[in-house]
Amino acid sequence: MIAQDVTLHPEQDPAPKDPVGLAYSFTVPAEPRSPAVARRTVRAALYAHGLAEFVDPALQAISELVTCGALFAPGQDLYYSLRWRDGVLRLVNWDPHSSHSDPAQAALCTGSRKRLLLLLACVVRECDGTWGISEPAPATEGTRVWANLPEAGAKSYGVRRC
Repeated sequence: MIAQDVTLHPEQDPAPKDPVGLAYSFTVPAEPRSPAVARRTVRAALYAHGLAEFVDPALQAISELVTCGALFAPGQDLYYSLRWRDGVLRLVNWDPHSSHSDPAQAALCTGSRKRLLLLLACVVRECDGTWGISEPAPATEGTRVWANLPEAGAKSYGVRRC
């Protein structure tokens, strides 16, 4: 018998489907390739855990999160995570962009980040989810941006409601 090397696409993965066990964290460099790497990783995790209905909104969301993090912390490491809890998919991106001691500069920086994440805001709103920016505390560095996508909203994402 000759063994064949079979490469499965995530959609064809015969692994058992269990969204409860979905909890992954990754570090990627803040560079142009990283959003694509994040999308591929998130897609594979979602299919492996039986959450195909989340693929479209989650890939758009993680792409926006990682891209924004890369713009604020070029050349540094970004940390992102993907978690499932109580019917909600939570995506988080942390970048090491330091807090600003000047409140006006901090507000300007946060405003800039929010403008860069307008598409994320639209995706999350379409899914009836939530998103936000956790400002760095005085004793810590970095900024965490998160998005919560509920199951019902993800299932109807992109469906015309006219």
